[in-house]
Amino acid sequence: MMHGSVIDICKNLADDYGNEQSVAVLVWTKADVMNCGECMDMTGDEADRVLSAIGDEGYHFEYVIGQDRVREMLNNLRDEEELSREVSVPVVALTQILRVAGDFMRLEDAQNGEGSATRFFPQELEAIRKVMDALKS
Repeated sequence: MMHGSVIDICKNLADDYGNEQSVAVLVWTKADVMNCGECMDMTGDEADRVLSAIGDEGYHFEYVIGQDRVREMLNNLRDEEELSREVSVPVVALTQILRVAGDFMRLEDAQNGEGSATRFFPQELEAIRKVMDALKS
């Protein structure tokens, strides 16, 4: 698959297949991508990134790129952004949140047995530990 301007794609096609080779070309535009994701409030920047991902996707013969795939790609893009998103909060507020979270974990252990907080909330406990370590630094 290719992604880029019409001029770039035409040049790449000519370089890869020559001027006499018969080819079929499927064209996706930013407007096509935005149309597929219109119910998801897709931004122009997101549409550009999904369009680029469509161009980079090498297994399109096995996994058809259609409305469902575009929406899946948008969801994946948003998930990746959410994982790398950072926020700033005052230390006092963060300390209070950690205290409440710790109280909840202790209550969980008291009500459901020692270690239940660790079993039921392993990722949350790890996040609490990381934040507490960062506050100590």
